[in-house]
Amino acid sequence: MRTLVLTLILAVAGCGQPAEQSTTAQTAMTDMATTTSAPAGPVAAHGTVTALNAAGHTITLSHEPIAAINWPAMTMTFSVENPALLNGVTVGDHVAFQLKSAREPGVIVALAKQ
Repeated sequence: MRTLVLTLILAVAGCGQPAEQSTTAQTAMTDMATTTSAPAGPVAAHGTVTALNAAGHTITLSHEPIAAINWPAMTMTFSVENPALLNGVTVGDHVAFQLKSAREPGVIVALAKQ
């Protein structure tokens, strides 16, 4: 089932503009995370910064698999709950981060360089 969902995500993501790709993939991954028995609190993960948008309060990460919410390794854009989290972070940095929750996996609440 998960393979089918990931195949569909990749197929849908390839059909839109870049902004739509990120939103479509993120929505699908949120749906996957909330249909599993995922943790209620923050979800820890690691990745590499591939893009920053300080004005838009977003960060794009190439992250490792996140087993707690059944996500494979991928690159995606996240919003940050506190824009100050982006201070001192640059493209190429390896980071540890926490997603707000399995229900809100598109929001980063903690971010630290490794």
